[in-house]
Amino acid sequence: MENMKQRIDKLRQELQQRKIDAFLVTGPENIRYLSGFTGGRDARLLVSAEKSYIITDSRYFEQAALECPDWELVKASAADTQTLVPLLNGRLNLGFESSNISYDDYLQLETNLKLGLQPEKNLVEQLRKIKDEDELDQLRTAARIGDQVFTRICPEIKAGMSEREVANRIVALLKEGGCSKEAFDTIAVAGKNAALPHGQPGTYCLQPGDMLTMDFGGLYQGYAGDMTRTVVINQASAQLRSYYLQLLEAQELGVSLVQAGMDGKELDQKVRDCLKKYQLDVYFSHSTGHGVGLEVHEAPRLSPTSHDTLEENMVVTVEPGIYIPGWGGIRIEDTVIVKKGGCEVITHSNKGLLIL
Repeated sequence: MENMKQRIDKLRQELQQRKIDAFLVTGPENIRYLSGFTGGRDARLLVSAEKSYIITDSRYFEQAALECPDWELVKASAADTQTLVPLLNGRLNLGFESSNISYDDYLQLETNLKLGLQPEKNLVEQLRKIKDEDELDQLRTAARIGDQVFTRICPEIKAGMSEREVANRIVALLKEGGCSKEAFDTIAVAGKNAALPHGQPGTYCLQPGDMLTMDFGGLYQGYAGDMTRTVVINQASAQLRSYYLQLLEAQELGVSLVQAGMDGKELDQKVRDCLKKYQLDVYFSHSTGHGVGLEVHEAPRLSPTSHDTLEENMVVTVEPGIYIPGWGGIRIEDTVIVKKGGCEVITHSNKGLLIL
């Protein structure tokens, strides 16, 4: 509860600086971050300098009372903007999350409230970038469950299994390990299909010599795990071995560069420069990494267009990959916590070339 209070205090400081009288929070992850309420898709928060309200209907009212004892509860449809009128109590300026509201909802606010509307983009998301100790513990646990899943799935993988069977087994193991659900759709793609960075597991059956890329993670207490490992079925060609070691070099370089003060764009470029030594940079088609928290993809970014500077207790992935049409692909991904002078790697699964 103390962490929640500190988060609200930081939000209020931002509102004061931006001259916002009250702020409407509509993003589900932002609602959970600020209040602890887990039914955020059917709720709204209204925060002013003095008051903190949760607006939700009768289906979630008791749940909100249990999860958020320090908040004032309002029993109403979250979509009913008329509910806000008495709560605003004459305040003239309402900030809202421009990235988390539909145009129709905006029109309702404009019609019903008759006050100044101030769009704010990523205000709460910026607060979420630096994790507190409770969040770090949840993320460590999510990562540990992912490691356990990898340890358990590897002995089960064999030629003849379909990609879909591998993916379904990963999901089952995540839940057995304590996750509520997948943090994102599990990726398990093999052979030529591994050339698709976000390929969907299908009916293709593993063959000797295939690479198999598995990208997965579960939600633990709302926080996401995320890791990727590429393994090989039965035997690895000389070319696959060479590509794997070259990609691993780039990935480990990226991990070694993570520390407070590092520029996200610069880190991404150094990883690309490492791949360029082997003429593999042309096959690297996405960013080097992203933040992880209540969402599996959040700020900060490690990318060619990033404007982020890493700060202590940010949590990011480092996940270069190569994707060669007609051949396949390899991706290796760790999740790490940014520290002064380095980082804490929280995904510990073997990154050596595993031949199963």
